Amino acid sequence: MTDSPSLRPIGNTSFMKPPQKRFIAVSFLVAFMLDLIPLSDALIPYRVDFVALVLLYWCTFAPNRVGLLIAFLMGVLVDVANASLFGQHACNYVLIAFGALLLRHRMLSFPLWQQTLFVALICEACIALTFIIRALVGNDIAVSPAYLIVPAVAALILWAPISFILQYPQRKAASPAA
Repeated sequence: MTDSPSLRPIGNTSFMKPPQKRFIAVSFLVAFMLDLIPLSDALIPYRVDFVALVLLYWCTFAPNRVGLLIAFLMGVLVDVANASLFGQHACNYVLIAFGALLLRHRMLSFPLWQQTLFVALICEACIALTFIIRALVGNDIAVSPAYLIVPAVAALILWAPISFILQYPQRKAASPAA
């Protein structure tokens, strides 16, 4: 009995193994360590939030392993480590996780370069939320307009490398065609 031509794989398809919990934890640890790298006062507003990008990735590609609770806990951890307004990062990370879970199927239907537009949209929503929180608390929110753009542009640039790095251990070797 021969296989139907419509059921054969087309080309070299790559299937993904489910991510290991240990690998997810290590990726968050590395992102957290990158967030803790000291920067000068002039560069702090332009800091790339690696934890947010890794969280966005895992909520998109492994929603059964990383969700809103992990987002909240990572946000509290970043708030404590940065000595920032308690709950600010937790609120942002929950918004990122919610956006990723909400747009997950739509993001996965697009190629990688188009996924970056969703990433930028979610990052801009978090930047707006940060300004709203700072305004409600009474902090000075007068910053340069570049502060509104640079984090989203950094997310656009870093999304493809982060996706490649986090997907690499999950790729299965292509099985030879019989």
